[in-house]
Amino acid sequence: MVEAIRKKLLTAVLAVTAATGMGAQTPDSVAAATDTMRTIHRLEAEVVDGAVLHTNRFLEGHNPEVRTMNQYFTLKAKYAFMPPSGSEQARIYKGVYQGVGLAYHHLNPQIGNPFSAYLFQGATIATLSRRLSLNYEWDFGLTYGWKSYAGGERPDNRVIGSKMTAYMDIDLYLRWMLSKQFDLNVGLTASHFSNGNTSVPNAGLNVASVKLSLAYYLNRPAEEVVFCPLPSFEQHWSMDVVLFGGWKKRGSETDMGAYVLPGTYGVVGININPMYNVNHRFNVGASLDMYYDHSANLIIDDAKKNALKEDSGDESKVIHPEDLLTTPAWYKQVTAGVSVRGEYVMPYFTINFGIGHNFINAKSGVFDGFYELLALKIGITRKTFIHIGYSLYDFQYPNNLMLGVGYRFGSRRR
Repeated sequence: MVEAIRKKLLTAVLAVTAATGMGAQTPDSVAAATDTMRTIHRLEAEVVDGAVLHTNRFLEGHNPEVRTMNQYFTLKAKYAFMPPSGSEQARIYKGVYQGVGLAYHHLNPQIGNPFSAYLFQGATIATLSRRLSLNYEWDFGLTYGWKSYAGGERPDNRVIGSKMTAYMDIDLYLRWMLSKQFDLNVGLTASHFSNGNTSVPNAGLNVASVKLSLAYYLNRPAEEVVFCPLPSFEQHWSMDVVLFGGWKKRGSETDMGAYVLPGTYGVVGININPMYNVNHRFNVGASLDMYYDHSANLIIDDAKKNALKEDSGDESKVIHPEDLLTTPAWYKQVTAGVSVRGEYVMPYFTINFGIGHNFINAKSGVFDGFYELLALKIGITRKTFIHIGYSLYDFQYPNNLMLGVGYRFGSRRR
């Protein structure tokens, strides 16, 4: 009797299992399930064609060739990886990918044809159809091989002041999924090259372009996974502490004209940055920003010029601005300020932006007015990161690089 009942129950369970598709899997279904849990790899070839923005007289034709510089053409080779399509990360950050790239930039002979090596990350902004989406991508790296400013050889080139510069790029593009293996991408690109005030002159180069690329996926699933609702997020406070340093050049206006002081000046500081973690992608908060700038409040005293000539007994003696330089007490080269901060959070990378005002030595030199910061935080472990940032003041004047390391307290992000 008991055995008969048991057999009937087993038969019923098997029938239900077969009806719901939970029985023995076919080879195709096993392969499909495996595909959704593998990291996806992508190779991409990209062509960029655009125009140089004329933000400097040198680019407008005030150069030895009397040539207006418009030409900009770039070739890129890129590798990226994506989270498994069935993973939680893929559900939270739709279409996210990140990787490394190499670029060759073809410009004017007077500027050069440099190469770039860079990191990049992109993701989907909106899905327009099953095969079409609107995406973004940012690139950040170093560019080497410029024909930079040289006093005797290229005195008019105030655009690029060093052989190596930073490379920053933002793309907005349409992704068309041609097949399981291929995507075609078409969009707009804005690029900026600058040395971060580590050398002068430093006007920088800006470019607007269109891009066309073909991406090949090594192991993308044939069909997109239908995602479940996003995992819940626990709102909470965290705090980033960043130690940073940098270096900068310093110029000055004197009665002898504009002059670049010899050597470089160091900068060191700390940011204490509490942030409220709003959701998977955004943090908001504030920061206490303290730093020492060895170039701050330097004094070039023109009154010393005659005194130096009298002391030497030579009225024809050439006096350089650095001979008239007076370095103030250290506490006049220290400042502290408070900034409002916002962060865009993605896997491996966080982009931080801030606007602040100093309250110590706030009315002297570069410490006066507002300051702005843009930083990229590259995750090393769950709580530690590399900090690469740049500071401006009064929304237009270059200040200094901010290269450092950080530690995150209290984060409950996965």
